[in-house]
Amino acid sequence: MGIIISSAVTQSGGVSSVGQAAEAARAALTGAGCTAEQVDALINVGVYRDANLVEPAVAALIQQAAGIGLDYRAGELPCLSFDLMNGACGLVNAVGVASSLLADLPNGHVVVVSGDAHPSQRADADFAFEPVGAALVLENHSDAVGFGGVHVSAGDTLPDPQGYVTLSAMGTEGRSSMTVELATGTAELVEHAATAAREALAADGLDATSVVLLCGKPTPDFAATLAAELGIDTVITDDFAGDAHTSALTAAFVAARDAGATGRPLLFVAADGGPTAAAVTYRGLGVQ
Repeated sequence: MGIIISSAVTQSGGVSSVGQAAEAARAALTGAGCTAEQVDALINVGVYRDANLVEPAVAALIQQAAGIGLDYRAGELPCLSFDLMNGACGLVNAVGVASSLLADLPNGHVVVVSGDAHPSQRADADFAFEPVGAALVLENHSDAVGFGGVHVSAGDTLPDPQGYVTLSAMGTEGRSSMTVELATGTAELVEHAATAAREALAADGLDATSVVLLCGKPTPDFAATLAAELGIDTVITDDFAGDAHTSALTAAFVAARDAGATGRPLLFVAADGGPTAAAVTYRGLGVQ
């Protein structure tokens, strides 16, 4: 038995990280043939929040907006929702957490949502990331290998913050402003991404020539450079012009699915500032 992606959806064109993630979650549940009452957990990996909200957890707001697990009945387990923030690597980390949850829930469903938007909830041409919402529905399947183990690689020092609000200077506009500094170069990102990717491939007995690489675009030449470093001939990123950040891997999977490229083993790889990287293999139904 393995954990499969039973549905994947992206939403764009909006200005609310909560709204787009909730729309994606509802659409993904429909695609999976899963009702809101069947969701056991919702994990939000988005980083940049509407109005720079700190509390409550944005996952709870997305859960409410999506109408998931709002009506508790006697004998039913409530839906667990929480934020898991690790930049672009958050989706891979969430897969690892979902795997642990689903190990004790043979008929369970976990929804992983993502998305970053400018905190002002207005279109901002200077915002570093593409405002995309995304959702994956994960569940067990007896006939699939599914996801392998999660592998990570990171630098030895505590990274500087990349996105933050300067409290001493926020004034009356602090709820709608954000400073984003992207300083990590392609070489550092590829170094750690390649390390995590090779560990994932070796652990799951896969050769680089047999997989399709799915990754984001933290820098314009990251995907091509990583593919060349690993010796992978097929690489698919999302179809968005900019960096979709926390939604990049879900969007890349959607692009691969729509291109008919999911009949081979997939290698999900994410990299972000720090530098840090995470990788996981995936073999869906019928893929060995």
